[in-house]
Amino acid sequence: MTLQGNAAPETAPRRKLRPPLIGPFARYSRFVRFMKLALPALAALLLALVVAWPKLTQEDKRFQVGFARLSSKDVEALAMNNARYYGLDESNRPYAVTSDSATQEPGNSDLIHLEAPKADFTSSSGANILMDGARGLYRQSTKTLELSGGVNLFHDAGYELHTASAVVDLARNTARGTEPVNGFGPQGAIRSAGFELSGKGHSIIFTGKAHLTLMATSPKGRDKGAKSK
Repeated sequence: MTLQGNAAPETAPRRKLRPPLIGPFARYSRFVRFMKLALPALAALLLALVVAWPKLTQEDKRFQVGFARLSSKDVEALAMNNARYYGLDESNRPYAVTSDSATQEPGNSDLIHLEAPKADFTSSSGANILMDGARGLYRQSTKTLELSGGVNLFHDAGYELHTASAVVDLARNTARGTEPVNGFGPQGAIRSAGFELSGKGHSIIFTGKAHLTLMATSPKGRDKGAKSK
């Protein structure tokens, strides 16, 4: 007689747990997991940029076209700071007109409005002459400069004139004024109703009623003043 009984079930073998990674292997494992997430995100960003690039280019072009659509009224008056203009007179002698700012007359490119203009030119005799004013109007076609707001004329012979306004003809190296003039020089002082500077530059003609004070040195070295009208 054989006795049979229920045999005890065999137990399944236990899986050995892997110990957590430490040291450089752990850092490498985290880097791999990070790159698995970062690379797809970077690829998606690049793809979106490729798709959107044509639209960005079109927007830039539309901006440029819009900037160019200015009314003619807005671009008629051209302005410049620290303006410099150089030219030649009828005898091919150079002259220069400078100013703090220059603004073109709207609708007339021949007229240039100047702030603090200066005209520097040379007479046929070789004298250097400088004239300046608070304001000026330069006519390019005739090479004339109308000075106003207080005008100063300096001649390299030591003469200087002061008046309210004057007109300079840079093509002919002449200048004239029709308002009261105060002049000073090595020989004395003069007041007159106006003046004219000839192209030769040897002399300055004082027009209208004039009052001249001549300064002379006596043999003893004392100065004497002589007045004439």
